[in-house]
Amino acid sequence: MQPRRVWAEIDLDAISRNLQRLRFRAGADRRVMAIVKANAYGHGAVPVAWHLATQGVDMLGVGDSQEAIELREAGISIPIVILGAIVPGEMAAVVDHNVEVTIHSAERVRVLEREARRASRPVRVHLKVDTGMGRLGCCPERAAEIATLIDQSEFLEFVGLCTHFSSVGAEPDDFTRHQVSLFESVSRSIVDAGVALPPRHASASAAALTCVGSHLDMIRPGIALYGIAPDPKLQEGLTPALTLKTQVIFLKDLPAGAPVGYFREHTTSRKTRVATLPVGYNDGYPWRLRDRGEVLIRGARAPVIGRVSMDYLTIDVGNIPGVSIGDEVTLLGCSGDRCIPATELAERAGTIPYEILTQLGKRVTRVYRSSDPTGTGKCGGPESDRFATDRGFAVIRRPNN
Repeated sequence: MQPRRVWAEIDLDAISRNLQRLRFRAGADRRVMAIVKANAYGHGAVPVAWHLATQGVDMLGVGDSQEAIELREAGISIPIVILGAIVPGEMAAVVDHNVEVTIHSAERVRVLEREARRASRPVRVHLKVDTGMGRLGCCPERAAEIATLIDQSEFLEFVGLCTHFSSVGAEPDDFTRHQVSLFESVSRSIVDAGVALPPRHASASAAALTCVGSHLDMIRPGIALYGIAPDPKLQEGLTPALTLKTQVIFLKDLPAGAPVGYFREHTTSRKTRVATLPVGYNDGYPWRLRDRGEVLIRGARAPVIGRVSMDYLTIDVGNIPGVSIGDEVTLLGCSGDRCIPATELAERAGTIPYEILTQLGKRVTRVYRSSDPTGTGKCGGPESDRFATDRGFAVIRRPNN
């Protein structure tokens, strides 16, 4: 019996293979900003960031200042870029921790410059241009002006120009082509203003896999690093890195017509056996999977019955012989030759794989598996056991075969 209620097994070798696949698609000369925001898409930001650093990524991308500072305080020294907006109250900590910042307006340039001057510490900045996302980023017609402000600042270093595609799929659409064209126009306007063009980046996972924007200098893959394609047509060559598991903690035989769960929304249609699992929506298993989800146990699929509650869910194992207390149950991922991919779970829950992964809760123990024998990485070498224990996760090294 496992000592854990619910745990996620993270295959670091799969992340390495996915990174290799993305590098192959983008071209060997493209730099890589590996995105580890949202707790590395639920996989655990600190251990995954350490692993990616050992794999030679050029920098790490995060969503906000807290994520960046967490990585710095964990000892990660490679460049870290905040892709989202920062507010003035966060700037001192960002500057002090040597974090790169994405700028979206002239006003933020001035505020950041004042903070950098106060700290007597230069700050590396990326300028984001809104080419059609309508969210963050400066208007295209303001880009040259803001780039000039950055370039003329004594304490700011212009190190990146970026945008974000709004609708990349397996096949580029006309609007994506428009965004690429507009970004090229903005780039020319910056050069015409007398500012040297910094490295440019726009390609998240889908664009990196389809080679949209392949002429740019860097890709910034997110979910594809973890083995999930943003479009199912792009899944080839990617290996999901996360398997979510729990165990049976209680078994009960119920007669036909017995209610199960809150509000008695499920009633047994026959005499059956029900297993209770110590996992619920607080752990990230979707509430919407009541009477819709399935899990893997003893090599078979078992249906989720009744409502998913905060801490528990129930499954019908009446047709699966030999189920016992302590049996391992796979909620997401593969067990033997059977799999429940994140795309299936998301479809049944009426959501997207991104939400399935990023909603995994604090009670889910992350267990990391790697065959790295080199000792060069915090998550693969001899020092990893102590490192992991200090930070509340585990690393299991597999022998190379």
